[in-house]
This record gives sequence, C-alpha cells and structure tokens, in this order.
Amino acid sequence: MRLLKTALVAGALAVLSVTTIASAYAQDTKIGFIVKQPEEPWFQDEWKFADQAAKEKGFTLVKIGAEDGEKLMSAIDNLGAQGAQGFVVCTPDVK
Repeated sequence: MRLLKTALVAGALAVLSVTTIASAYAQDTKIGFIVKQPEEPWFQDEWKFADQAAKEKGFTLVKIGAEDGEKLMSAIDNLGAQGAQGFVVCTPDVK
C-alpha cells in the first residue's frame, strides 16, 4: 500500500512538472477566429474585441473570413498548419 501511495505521489509530481513547463510556453498561444462575413460591421466588432482580449491575455489572434463550408474547412486546416491551439468559429450557412 505504501508503494502505491509513493507511486501516486511521484506520478502527480511528474504531471505537475509537465504542466508547469507547458505553461511557460503559453506565451506562444495562437487562437483562430473564423467568421462567415468578415466585411459586416458585426463581425468587425467581434474581431476588434477579440484583438483586445488577445492583447490583455497575451495570445496571438488569427482572423480568417470563410464564407462557405469549403472555405471553413480550408481555414481550419490553415490554422492547424500554423500551430494554432484552438479556434472560435461563426459557421457559414450551408447550402
């Protein structure tokens, strides 16, 4: 039983160490923001406030317009190629 407790504590410390190291690299966080109508004032405002959040929280914002499903899939692939850790999307209308 004592060996099991020791192993669990060692495992927890290992996870904590990895988490600490990973948070040191959080400065390089990149998040995409894909909108369906980038020329519309509503989406321009969303991007503006997302830019403010990016500056406050210390991440890079990648803004992409995707008017249809095919462009959306391409934008997601593009973000993956750029190493983005996530994305926000306003889905385009599918016809």
